[in-house]
Amino acid sequence: MTDVIDRKILVIDDDDLVRKSVHNALVNAGYSVICAPSAHRAIDEIRKQDFDLIVSDIRMPDKNGVETVRNIREIVSQHSSKDIPIVFITAYAETSEQLGAELLGEVIVKPFDLEH
Repeated sequence: MTDVIDRKILVIDDDDLVRKSVHNALVNAGYSVICAPSAHRAIDEIRKQDFDLIVSDIRMPDKNGVETVRNIREIVSQHSSKDIPIVFITAYAETSEQLGAELLGEVIVKPFDLEH
């Protein structure tokens, strides 16, 4: 059985406060966490290492989270059959981006309860 600490999570969010809050909550729960402030940085991280979970904002200035996750899945599928679970976080409920996100993973609306 794998310990929680062996689980690596990639957090993608352009908002510093959200990124730090999610990072701290996950680290305090015992996970190894890498944060990326943009889609570009997230894709760089995916090329360097494997992750067990991705937590991504949906709306970001350079590329939205849905597009980013699609790109990440393409990259991962080239060298692995692993399907990385996705959790999207968004402040915009019921947008077309959220509907696309729901096809790829779970969606949590901000502000959210860290206990949840």
